[in-house]
Amino acid sequence: MIESVLNKWSREIESNITDSNTLCIAIFNKDRSLIFANSAIKELFRDLDPADSLLNPSFDKLIIKDCPDCNIYKGYITIGDYSAINNSILGTVYRKDDQMLIIGGADSAQLMHQNLMMHNLNREIGNLQRQLIKEKRNLEETLKKLNEVNKELNDANATKDKFFSIIAHDLKNPFTALLGFTEFLRTNFRTLDVKEAEEMIEMLYSSSNTTYKLLEDLLLWSRSQLGKVTFNPEPVKLQEIWKELSEQLSVQAEDKGIILNFKDTLGIELYCDRNMVKTIIRNLVSNAIKFSYKGSDVDIKVHLNGDMAQITVSDKGVGIEKEKIEKLWVVGAHNSTAGTENESGTGLGLVLCKEFIQTNGGEIRVESEIGKGSDFIFTIPVNK
Repeated sequence: MIESVLNKWSREIESNITDSNTLCIAIFNKDRSLIFANSAIKELFRDLDPADSLLNPSFDKLIIKDCPDCNIYKGYITIGDYSAINNSILGTVYRKDDQMLIIGGADSAQLMHQNLMMHNLNREIGNLQRQLIKEKRNLEETLKKLNEVNKELNDANATKDKFFSIIAHDLKNPFTALLGFTEFLRTNFRTLDVKEAEEMIEMLYSSSNTTYKLLEDLLLWSRSQLGKVTFNPEPVKLQEIWKELSEQLSVQAEDKGIILNFKDTLGIELYCDRNMVKTIIRNLVSNAIKFSYKGSDVDIKVHLNGDMAQITVSDKGVGIEKEKIEKLWVVGAHNSTAGTENESGTGLGLVLCKEFIQTNGGEIRVESEIGKGSDFIFTIPVNK
């Protein structure tokens, strides 16, 4: 029965045996010559001599066994050479007359073990891939932080360059004027009439006042960059702050015939750092005077907006171009322009204003129209 079935399928069985990648079959003569080898065992022989490829048990041990027509070996057969990693199959060796048949392959336990090893290897590869992805993200985050640090360094360099530019240029010019005026007075004082002397003294005062304000802004700004300006919020009336500033600012305004109008009908009490808010208002009103035309008004108005006081400093001056507004708050943007009477400045005052407003929890914005004036609007918390 089995023989008839095998005979029926002999061609198909023969084809699959010859081309099999898992079932190994080889037939040798007693003289070590290879009669037949299918695809699977050829791969194991590689380019070696087939008989010499049988390492354990060796060809010589198998062929001398005295069993002319029987099973002469069953177990693992190692095929290869001693210079490489070799393969083993679970096989059986038969003898018939002067020929020897080797047939075998991998057993199921070995395959299961290999599959398990492959599964574990794939799992390790997956873990390694996840670790690499994590490391990549960490490196990207580190690179992002380095880029931020680099930007901060670039900003710091721009700030440093602006600082030295101010010292080299903006401070040198007023001191040159001061030295020139004092040298002229020293040489010509006795020949000047009273009116000429008054004019010279007035110019000296104006130049000295400008230089002092510049130094004041420089020192305050440098302290703020070093984190040495302390923040001490307290309840303080806006009217009190204005009272302390009005005399100084009125002198500046009177020189250009400008009227200062302060309006705080509510008597608002702020919760802020008194010195910072004084610096903010002094700079904004001083700038408004600087860029106002002679005989115009500068208005300082305040009203409540929720739990914030909104303070507006308005002038009727030259106005600011839209593309220049964002640059007002950037050190080193070279945005300083001369006033309507050619008054000089550095732009540091506005930078300080924004820093101090934000420190106090407020915001600042600008609304401006060329030839009609500007409104600087900022908020400061009120005392609850």
